[in-house]
Amino acid sequence: MSVPAFGLGTFRLKDDVVITSVKNALELGYHAIDTAQIYENEAAIGQAIEESGVARENIYITTKIWTKNLSKEKLIPSLKESIAKLRTDYVDLTLIHWPSPNNVVSVDETMNALLAAIATLDRNERLVSPEGLAPQWDN
Repeated sequence: MSVPAFGLGTFRLKDDVVITSVKNALELGYHAIDTAQIYENEAAIGQAIEESGVARENIYITTKIWTKNLSKEKLIPSLKESIAKLRTDYVDLTLIHWPSPNNVVSVDETMNALLAAIATLDRNERLVSPEGLAPQWDN
């Protein structure tokens, strides 16, 4: 799936409001949903997508890693948690929400943590779709 031209942003939408908004957007033909760990609405979005009846492969889901999860130890576990909350096996695009605020974790460290975490993933584990950030291994 290519990146849709239009999508629904979910900042500040919570609980029933985000569930209704996502379901309405999907019903109207939107195919992209944007969320983030800091929005605290991934679980409600997952519920809405599940209840919508729209096939997962027809939805482009973006989420963002929050600043507290930028370290090597936290990045991939937090992404797995986001994926579980979204009730899916993968996300199409993962973004670093706010790289290096106040230089607490440098951009270099964050990118190295991401690369190191991806390199250590089990080959059978798919965190993101082939169209997004997908781990690639040399055989």
